[in-house]
Amino acid sequence: IEKQGDGGTRIDICCATSPGVLISTVSALEVLGLEIEQCVVSCFGDFAMQASCSQEEGRSRVTRTDEIKQALFTSAGYGGRCL
Repeated sequence: IEKQGDGGTRIDICCATSPGVLISTVSALEVLGLEIEQCVVSCFGDFAMQASCSQEEGRSRVTRTDEIKQALFTSAGYGGRCL
């Protein structure tokens, strides 16, 4: 997770492929108020996703990188524990 100078957030994910991991990842970002602007996904072998996100219009609260990381670990099935 990396905050960009323009206020955006860059997210790089790699984890074991499991049914529904893409949907749960996108849903986790939506719950945090992050809107995906650009995304590249690969499901060959492992699941990998690179995304550029921005805070949704009207959301005044800026999401911290540790909150994003925690939500993504949980959505990927790692029980919410950051490794």
